[in-house]
Amino acid sequence: MKINAESLMEDRKLKTKKPKDKNGNLKIVLIAIAITIILIAIIMVFLIKVRKINEPLKVFINGKKINVSTSAFIIDDGKVYVNIKELAPKLGYEAHSGEYKIEAEDTSKVFVENKEETASMYVNSKIINKIEPNSNEDYKNYEMSDIARNINGNIYIISDGFEIACNSKLKYGDNTVEIQGLDFLYESYKKGIQEVGYTELSDSLENRKAIRYNRLVVKNTDERYGVIDLSGNEIIGTRYSDIQFDEYTQQFTITNQSGQMGIDYIDGTTKISVKYEEIKNISKDNELYLVQTKGKYGIINGDELIVIHMEYDSIGVDISPYINKSTSENEEKSKNIEVEKKYIFFNKLIPVEQNGKYGFFDIKGNKVTDLKYIGIGCYNKVTTDSRGRIIEERQKNYQ
Repeated sequence: MKINAESLMEDRKLKTKKPKDKNGNLKIVLIAIAITIILIAIIMVFLIKVRKINEPLKVFINGKKINVSTSAFIIDDGKVYVNIKELAPKLGYEAHSGEYKIEAEDTSKVFVENKEETASMYVNSKIINKIEPNSNEDYKNYEMSDIARNINGNIYIISDGFEIACNSKLKYGDNTVEIQGLDFLYESYKKGIQEVGYTELSDSLENRKAIRYNRLVVKNTDERYGVIDLSGNEIIGTRYSDIQFDEYTQQFTITNQSGQMGIDYIDGTTKISVKYEEIKNISKDNELYLVQTKGKYGIINGDELIVIHMEYDSIGVDISPYINKSTSENEEKSKNIEVEKKYIFFNKLIPVEQNGKYGFFDIKGNKVTDLKYIGIGCYNKVTTDSRGRIIEERQKNYQ
């Protein structure tokens, strides 16, 4: 049968004269119902999510569920901010408003401490200062990913800052916060290392900190130390008499069987050759290392080039006389003298000593002064009235 234009036109006319399809109205109704159901489902999902967000956080510390206040955490766009004064004591720290060793309340500052370490934080700053109690070393400055904030009288720090300050691991997800302290982590891995052929897990503070960075300092049956990752893969072979992690630089100081020392990166590659009697990083930013050879001290850089020749009896100063020392017998008025830098003054000058005389180099190795000073330190001038009461104190030091 041949279809032509006239027949098509005729067919179109017949279609226009057909009665309305009742099924068409039904389809429209069904579509409307389907759309309504979809919208209701979307609204329900949204309401479920909102309800979940508003539910109290579940908080676990060292595997145990604990109760915290509603102000313990602030969750902002997936980031966790911790009320440091509330949560630090849950990990065995004391938390105080103010500045470490300064006996004055200050709501813009907070520090946490235990018998091994103290960490200080400051509102509107990303910096965390850490030091071991009564240490004769410099403060170490760590940086958080966000500034500390004072919110409704509480100081909050971001989760990575809390991990640094309290030597812990923090995980957030599915409305749950899990925190693991350093001792808990140490005991957890201590039980497992024998299964992979090691006899001991180093328990020094710095080596325990290495766990937070996926590293374990282990000892084998020959009393040799090495480093493995948390999966048991060897990073540094077990052939050294000692290995110490430095959290600040994230490097390992290694000592061989002859007592010679060097530096390895956290991935196990060599940084500084194992050939020095002593080695210590004294400036992370400038990559400067204090080294000792044949009983004499000098400075090398990260490329192992000499900055200050190894010919000095000592480098730096002993700051222990200036730590936590009262300036007078008047307990009510006395203050603490705090000298913070041992090796580099003003971030520019390095003091050296030979035969009891001091001089200075700059951080590039240029001589600034000859060896002509008999001492380096600070003094505190106290002015009293006729009754011996303090009316003015002036502290001066090389900081």
